[in-house]
Amino acid sequence: MRPKIKLCGLTRMEDVQMCIHYGADIVGVVVEYPKPVPWNVSVDTAKELLSAVYKPTESCIVVGGSKENIKQIALAIRPDYVQLHYRETLDDTAYLVRALNKYGIRIIKTLFPDVADLEKNAKAFCHAGVYALLLDPRTPERIVESGPADLALFRLVQNAVHCPVILAGGIIPDNVVQMINSSRAQIIDVMTGIENAAGNKDEKKVDALFRAINESHFNVNN
Repeated sequence: MRPKIKLCGLTRMEDVQMCIHYGADIVGVVVEYPKPVPWNVSVDTAKELLSAVYKPTESCIVVGGSKENIKQIALAIRPDYVQLHYRETLDDTAYLVRALNKYGIRIIKTLFPDVADLEKNAKAFCHAGVYALLLDPRTPERIVESGPADLALFRLVQNAVHCPVILAGGIIPDNVVQMINSSRAQIIDVMTGIENAAGNKDEKKVDALFRAINESHFNVNN
């Protein structure tokens, strides 16, 4: 059984359609992020892009900032998932879990390697009701830089919680199988590893990614 594949940072309609065609389980767009990043789109653009998503593919928006602004963005777009990818507190996250659950919107909370007592924080966010955690090797202050996933840190978080932990960072077609097998992640997140420029997905790389995945067998955590 292969993990779910989340392809993120989409900015063009043709890329959304292409990623769905190749088999993405979740497609994600970055919406009004509080730092300047090349993947950022407006609420209106996000709504248009995600209007092309159809089941079984699911949609995700990547956001950050105040809980009220995030709630407003989420209700305007109505994605399947909201990924909190900034410095949202435990209280902010718990509020958004409660506020958006009634609309069928699930929360993914990103954790960063500079967080003190990572295991304790992971357990707290998982207990707050998030659908999944995502461990990003970069911090919000260095979000445009690429970096490899820290597998040791990933396993530390993975072993501490009962919710899925999404593997992200440095995943490309050439290493995707090894990364999945090493981490046993239930979900992986790929963004820059399938781009030819920031925000532009490369069809050859997307094709190669799914060829590698579909031709392999995996034993992921369930």
